[in-house]
Amino acid sequence: MVGAGVGGLVAGLRLARRGCVVTIFERRAAPGGKLAWLERDSFSWDMGPSLLTMPHVFTDLFRELGEKIEDHLDLVPLRATCRYHWPDGTVIDEDAAFWERPEVAAMLRHAAGLYDLSADAFLHHPLEDWWRQLLQPSMLAKLRHLPKVASFQTLADLGRRFFPRDAHLRQWFGRFATYNGSDPERTPAAFAIIPYVQARFGGWYVRGGLHEIARALRRLGEKLGITFRFGEEITGARPVGDGWELDGGKKFDVVVCNQDVLSAYPRFLPGAPWERFRRTRLDAMPLSISGFVLYLGVAREHPRLDHHNIFFSGDYAREFRQMFDEKQPADDPTIYVCVHSKTDPNRAPPGCENWFVLVNAPPLDPTRPLAWPTLGPAYAERILDQLEGRWGFAGLRGAIKVQEIFTPADFQTRYLAHGGALYGFASHGTMSAFRRPSIQPPGTRNFFFVGGSTHPGGGLPLVALGGKMVAERIIRQWRL
Repeated sequence: MVGAGVGGLVAGLRLARRGCVVTIFERRAAPGGKLAWLERDSFSWDMGPSLLTMPHVFTDLFRELGEKIEDHLDLVPLRATCRYHWPDGTVIDEDAAFWERPEVAAMLRHAAGLYDLSADAFLHHPLEDWWRQLLQPSMLAKLRHLPKVASFQTLADLGRRFFPRDAHLRQWFGRFATYNGSDPERTPAAFAIIPYVQARFGGWYVRGGLHEIARALRRLGEKLGITFRFGEEITGARPVGDGWELDGGKKFDVVVCNQDVLSAYPRFLPGAPWERFRRTRLDAMPLSISGFVLYLGVAREHPRLDHHNIFFSGDYAREFRQMFDEKQPADDPTIYVCVHSKTDPNRAPPGCENWFVLVNAPPLDPTRPLAWPTLGPAYAERILDQLEGRWGFAGLRGAIKVQEIFTPADFQTRYLAHGGALYGFASHGTMSAFRRPSIQPPGTRNFFFVGGSTHPGGGLPLVALGGKMVAERIIRQWRL
């Protein structure tokens, strides 16, 4: 196992449970991948994912491993998944009452059909098995929803259909394209499944921080006999017979690579597989957006903030054009502010808050390089200007006791993410979901990919489901 991200941990746990001898190599000192942790002066932040949806994915995982999740993790439901703010002063909480609004409920009824059709076939099976799953007798009644999946409409088009007179709801709806690093004007309408999932399963926090998921999985792995090799980077592999040889002559029957697929391909699958991937994917598909993050320790409390907050830009379409077409950071970005200390006061000193401030940013482009070491501090000042000015957080700078900056260049360096892209490829175009890299590269034996840049996608539950898919395929192929 190369990489101890959540996908790799889940695959390793399931294989160890079936009696496999599992070794996980991780170049960093702790598990989790992007599910990392930062601590400064009694403030702490999750460096990556800040929201858990579909908690049943992890509940099922622990149960299948013979454990109770409540013995390992304290899952806390959020009253509102997010609080949305607009420049005109409008504020909307995404709570139970919001999902019952007539126009929102109508959208959810539409999206429920998408979920019924695709959840089992797409989220629980490899891409190449998608159509076979649709032809199962249990799926026949659900095929009436197939036109929703095959639609040429974009997510933004669908927003205009369901919310023709409400610009706020159209912008709210379009935001779900960013869950996979994409532009709502180019993302398929089928991505309406994301708000449906959020409405059906809610938003959750893990007491102590979401990184506790990775820590719990590591503990379970050690209990099952998994060998963890932290601080040991694997930079390549070569096939030897039916197995593989990693750096330093380490031989294994099966390799599961939990690194970014776009970066891993040329190192682990050089030659014809890499050239085919480069030609048909890397040169043909746009990268997803990256992120620009401020970790702020703020010596003040702000009652108008909830656990998760979005401050929308005044021109959403322009924001995405600047990132995808002009390859530049948006000059008026939408700002996400997560304050875990609202739910978990131990994440900040008394009377203080831990702000995780994220704005979308373009991935790195060698044809239009951005000097992030210089640009980063200046862009941070722009964001703070907007928070203090437009959004009314007067005196914010004076209350900041800790400030750390994380740029797209850092995402590339720390996580080996190609171009700093958070999700590999953007989901642009009707068939984009079916063009994501497969969990098993074509023409390979006993080699698998897992993680947010491969099928079924990014985000904690999907990455965990990808780990399950990989383990199930190995178990089936090896008749374990």
